[in-house]
Amino acid sequence: MKIINDPQRTYLNFLKKQAAGAKLMCSVCDGAMLLAAAGLLDNYRATTHWAFLSCFPTLFPKVKVAEGHPRFVHDRDRLTGAGISSGLDEALMLITLLGGIELARQVQQNAQYYPDPPVQSEIPQSPAQCPIA
Repeated sequence: MKIINDPQRTYLNFLKKQAAGAKLMCSVCDGAMLLAAAGLLDNYRATTHWAFLSCFPTLFPKVKVAEGHPRFVHDRDRLTGAGISSGLDEALMLITLLGGIELARQVQQNAQYYPDPPVQSEIPQSPAQCPIA
């Protein structure tokens, strides 16, 4: 199964090379599938957009999908986020890890990030079958 059109694995090998010298590897939304395709989430807990969670057991069985739809997951030197808006929460966690909680609080204040959406809904169940398989 080709996840991306990269027969020579140029992009995936680039990710692996970057990971070798990185303090943290991060992804948000379906970017977790790129990290997984490169083998960079093997034996890590991770998350992604709810619509793609069903892809992991089949396409990336070595990835431990976090239960309960967390907005982000930090496991050792990996930080993965769910849907794109969760990237804001994930970014604050990244800032906390790299610069400390006080810096993260300053960033939150400067961005005026105090979520209070005008509507409430629930994450639907993930599709029974991976939508890209």
